[in-house]
Amino acid sequence: MSTHKKATKKGIQDGKAMDHAISPYEPAIEEIRARAYEVYVQRGRVDGFDLEDWLQAEEELKQHRSKPTD
Repeated sequence: MSTHKKATKKGIQDGKAMDHAISPYEPAIEEIRARAYEVYVQRGRVDGFDLEDWLQAEEELKQHRSKPTD
Protein backbone atom coordinates (compact mmCIF):
# COMPACT_ATOMS: atom_id res chain seq x y z
CA MET A 1 0.00 0.00 0.00
CA SER A 2 1.39 3.37 -0.95
CA THR A 3 1.97 6.18 1.54
CA HIS A 4 -0.71 8.30 -0.11
CA LYS A 5 -3.38 5.63 0.38
CA LYS A 6 -2.43 5.19 4.02
CA ALA A 7 -2.56 8.94 4.63
CA THR A 8 -5.91 9.27 2.90
CA LYS A 9 -7.43 6.55 5.04
CA LYS A 10 -6.36 8.45 8.16
CA GLY A 11 -8.11 11.64 7.01
CA ILE A 12 -4.97 13.22 5.63
CA GLN A 13 -4.51 14.07 2.01
CA ASP A 14 -1.40 15.57 0.47
CA GLY A 15 0.03 16.13 3.94
CA LYS A 16 -2.88 18.30 5.09
CA ALA A 17 -5.51 17.30 7.62
CA MET A 18 -9.02 17.21 6.23
CA ASP A 19 -10.74 19.05 9.08
CA HIS A 20 -13.36 20.75 6.94
CA ALA A 21 -15.87 17.91 7.36
CA ILE A 22 -18.71 18.73 9.72
CA SER A 23 -19.84 15.94 11.97
CA PRO A 24 -23.56 15.59 12.63
CA TYR A 25 -24.91 16.90 15.92
CA GLU A 26 -25.17 14.28 18.63
CA PRO A 27 -27.15 15.43 21.66
CA ALA A 28 -25.66 14.76 25.09
CA ILE A 29 -27.03 11.83 27.05
CA GLU A 30 -28.36 14.25 29.69
CA GLU A 31 -30.32 16.13 27.00
CA ILE A 32 -31.82 12.92 25.65
CA ARG A 33 -32.63 11.66 29.13
CA ALA A 34 -34.44 14.88 30.05
CA ARG A 35 -36.46 14.96 26.82
CA ALA A 36 -37.30 11.24 27.06
CA TYR A 37 -38.64 11.85 30.56
CA GLU A 38 -40.81 14.69 29.23
CA VAL A 39 -42.20 12.35 26.56
CA TYR A 40 -42.90 9.74 29.27
CA VAL A 41 -44.76 12.31 31.38
CA GLN A 42 -46.74 13.56 28.36
CA ARG A 43 -47.81 9.97 27.65
CA GLY A 44 -49.27 9.78 31.16
CA ARG A 45 -46.32 8.01 32.84
CA VAL A 46 -47.19 4.74 31.13
CA ASP A 47 -44.32 2.29 31.54
CA GLY A 48 -42.94 0.01 28.83
CA PHE A 49 -42.05 2.59 26.19
CA ASP A 50 -38.61 3.60 27.43
CA LEU A 51 -36.78 2.73 24.20
CA GLU A 52 -39.39 4.47 22.06
CA ASP A 53 -39.24 7.54 24.32
CA TRP A 54 -35.44 7.59 24.12
CA LEU A 55 -35.35 7.27 20.34
CA GLN A 56 -38.06 9.91 19.90
CA ALA A 57 -36.21 12.30 22.19
CA GLU A 58 -32.92 11.74 20.38
CA GLU A 59 -34.51 12.34 16.97
CA GLU A 60 -36.35 15.47 18.15
CA LEU A 61 -33.14 16.96 19.54
CA LYS A 62 -31.23 16.21 16.35
CA GLN A 63 -33.98 17.71 14.19
CA HIS A 64 -34.28 20.79 16.37
CA ARG A 65 -30.52 21.40 16.21
CA SER A 66 -30.31 20.90 12.44
CA LYS A 67 -32.99 23.50 11.64
CA PRO A 68 -31.52 26.77 10.42
CA THR A 69 -32.03 29.72 12.73
CA ASP A 70 -33.70 32.85 11.44
